Amino acid sequence: MHLDHTVVPAKNSQQSAQFYSEILGLTHLGHHEPFEVVGVDQHLKLLFLDKQHIDSRHYAFIVTEQEYAAILSRVKQHPYLVYGDRPSNRHNGLQYHSEEQTGFYFDDEDGHILEVIKNN
Repeated sequence: MHLDHTVVPAKNSQQSAQFYSEILGLTHLGHHEPFEVVGVDQHLKLLFLDKQHIDSRHYAFIVTEQEYAAILSRVKQHPYLVYGDRPSNRHNGLQYHSEEQTGFYFDDEDGHILEVIKNN
């Protein structure tokens, strides 16, 4: 069994799909009414749907060491993004480290909390 897709509410679904593709390095699969679709892996797709009211959600991505370095670099280069080591402090410019994992949190343009995790 695997999760096939989840709906991600967005103020502008096309802009959000582009953001996830650009920052996380995911593949924008196009528009499939009423969604903008982004592929995460061979199974999971994020279906961005335009909504007026958005409740913040948390999405965590486990990535390879190379993906982690690339994503962190893109976050640091983005003029409006900040990151942090805790969900409650996503603005301190720190990463969390444990024996098993390294990671950080940041917000997307709609206020969803994204977490990027690298297994050590």
